[in-house]
Amino acid sequence: MSSEPRLLHILRCVVRYHAQDAGFAAEDADGLSMAVDEAASNVIRHTYGNRRDGRLTLEVWTYPDRLEFTLEDWGPKVRPETLQPRPLAEIRPGGLGTYFMKCFMDAISYDEDFAGGNRLRLVKYLSPKGSTCDEGAGPERK
Repeated sequence: MSSEPRLLHILRCVVRYHAQDAGFAAEDADGLSMAVDEAASNVIRHTYGNRRDGRLTLEVWTYPDRLEFTLEDWGPKVRPETLQPRPLAEIRPGGLGTYFMKCFMDAISYDEDFAGGNRLRLVKYLSPKGSTCDEGAGPERK
């Protein structure tokens, strides 16, 4: 898809559909949708500088025990160690995308060998209950 923000709703619907089809509850599917949306929004905002001529791809892989989402862009390389959410006590808009990704996903990794730009892999395992986020803790699997 292009880096046109108005297209993000399509991406959210695709994620939600695959999550529910894989057996995730509706609220968990919404969380996964939010996490992938935040990742794509960060690409649009930070990698492409809000330009609308950038490209993103999303692949969804369904396994018996998990879903894997692969988001690719062709912008400058991201240094994953620099990506940190802002403190939750700091009340202001923005800056929580990586926090939400960590809340709703079980694994997040960048493919350092992807030559074209950035490849982000987000993994969520099927579990009896959804993930929860606590202000003081990272994501939990229940």
